[in-house]
Amino acid sequence: MGKMQGLTIASLKKNPMLLPLFLCIGVGAVGSSLYLMRLAFRDPDVTWFTKKNPEPWNEYKDKDYKVMRTNK
Repeated sequence: MGKMQGLTIASLKKNPMLLPLFLCIGVGAVGSSLYLMRLAFRDPDVTWFTKKNPEPWNEYKDKDYKVMRTNK
């Protein structure tokens, strides 16, 4: 069974128009992976250790998270 056509260095030298395609797919895959990791580690609704802190979202219940506050 041979290699897939277009995935060797020799075939990329013959078809340089494939480089932007592979670059865009690679950047998209890395970006989406980093975004999923950010959601998994930074979101207060996600808990990894249920015995240590079973309801982490309760810590953020009383805090005031607003972008802009106006004087009342």
